[in-house]
Amino acid sequence: MWRPILNGVIKSMGAASSLMFFFAGSHLHAEALPQALRIEAAAAMYSSADSRSLLETIAVEESTHKLRVGVSRRHPLGTPSPDSTLGGNETGFTLSGIIRGPAGENSVPDFTVAPRVGWLGSDTGSRASISRWLGTGISFWTGEETMRWTLDIQRTLTGTDSLDVTDVDGKRILTPERISGTSTSVSWMHLATPEFLWLGNFTAILREDRPDAFSGNIEGRYFVAPANAAIQGSLARFEDSGTVKPVTLTGSITATTTSIEWHQKFGTRMIIAPGYRWYRETETPRAENGVQKNLASDQVYATLRYRFWQDYWLEDASEIFLSAGSYSTQTTGGANKSQQIWHIAAGATLGHL
Repeated sequence: MWRPILNGVIKSMGAASSLMFFFAGSHLHAEALPQALRIEAAAAMYSSADSRSLLETIAVEESTHKLRVGVSRRHPLGTPSPDSTLGGNETGFTLSGIIRGPAGENSVPDFTVAPRVGWLGSDTGSRASISRWLGTGISFWTGEETMRWTLDIQRTLTGTDSLDVTDVDGKRILTPERISGTSTSVSWMHLATPEFLWLGNFTAILREDRPDAFSGNIEGRYFVAPANAAIQGSLARFEDSGTVKPVTLTGSITATTTSIEWHQKFGTRMIIAPGYRWYRETETPRAENGVQKNLASDQVYATLRYRFWQDYWLEDASEIFLSAGSYSTQTTGGANKSQQIWHIAAGATLGHL
């Protein structure tokens, strides 16, 4: 259950990216800015009734090839409850960059290639795993540079402790120690008008230990000129409902996520962005006599940003931010209990590219 919480909070921490249409016409100005390094650092604390956890991230990026090194660490504060979703430790490392193709009109590359590698180690106390992945994406512009397409592929290999358990139907399940998977996706971003930007994504995930999964999302962002603000809405669907593999206790999963955010600009430096995220998930067990599980969650959050650049509201401008929110779940079926989790986060970006 930890992943939906973390993804939602990271989205609220990274809300500045949804304001890119504020300055869509000024992206070429960024080419004239001096080359520099950018440092990003943030910390977020999550708290439930019986446990607390801290997430720390830091990343350094240079301008020439967008070479980026990032490190993240999540760990409990104190002694968490044995069944808490905030228990366990995670440490991650990522390395990525951009290789630009030949420059076209307006000095914008015809295409870019973005290779990346990553590593994530986790230990919940009862089970440990290490995941490694290698991926790349290629992006290119079409339609008078108003439509950007990205094609992406990633290969992941996970080593984990094997589980040998008996399911409710009496069948023995022996999970593998090495799990490989491949994800492929196509994404697009279209600046339909100077005020409206929409984007979408379709992804297929094939893993040895799970049914084949497919997901898609669509998102729209509209600049409300009279209010000097913007509204953003999104809808996502996840279908993990292919043939159930014989090496997992998990059956099929379907999930739907919607969110809405309002981004209000104050003066030349400040943005406040409240948001709401709605999530519903249904898990059908592998065993025919198993109990179907339903998870519903609601998340409310808000982010306050102060940017040091006045001339351009660039996506990578130096800034500080403060974010807070609440995440609540309601479950039926299975052993999971409903819970309430709060978070508060703070961070800074120093330097621009």
